[in-house]
Amino acid sequence: MVKTKEKTHWLQSPNKNYLGHWDLPENKDLTLTIDSAQWESVKNPITNTTEAKRVIRFKEKGVKPFICNQTNAQSILKSTGVKHMEDSEGFRIQLYIGSVRDNRTKEDVDCIRIRRSETKTLTEIYNEIKTLFDLVKSNLSEKEAAHVQRVIDNEEIISYEKALVYLNCKKDEHKQQ
Repeated sequence: MVKTKEKTHWLQSPNKNYLGHWDLPENKDLTLTIDSAQWESVKNPITNTTEAKRVIRFKEKGVKPFICNQTNAQSILKSTGVKHMEDSEGFRIQLYIGSVRDNRTKEDVDCIRIRRSETKTLTEIYNEIKTLFDLVKSNLSEKEAAHVQRVIDNEEIISYEKALVYLNCKKDEHKQQ
């Protein structure tokens, strides 16, 4: 099998260490979970200068960090309601290819834009589990209640989906009684 050379987008940034619109799948949003967001010193490989930039790192493996401009920072603030970068861990956002007017050339150019993901964050799922647990706790056996309480107390992310399905079934059973 002949290995084809990876193609370079015309507008690709010379700083390949950070996410750009050319890295996103064509015609699809990329849903990612924020791991951290903070100001970092970023080196410009062309001018060899360093400047402070907002950098978002993601929990998903193999995704480059993202330099977040003012417009995207405002989109994150508006869509998540999180006012401080340091409090954004665990929030899911969708990156998509948008466009912006280049004032110099007066042409529209591609860029990354952000909207909140429609899928629930881990925090939202955790809160839903706690709410459902409080609602149906009296209908659970001691062993069942202890198990769900352990999932909540230890924040056992791997068990969230099962706990949510189980508690919703118990809630439905309670409604039918």
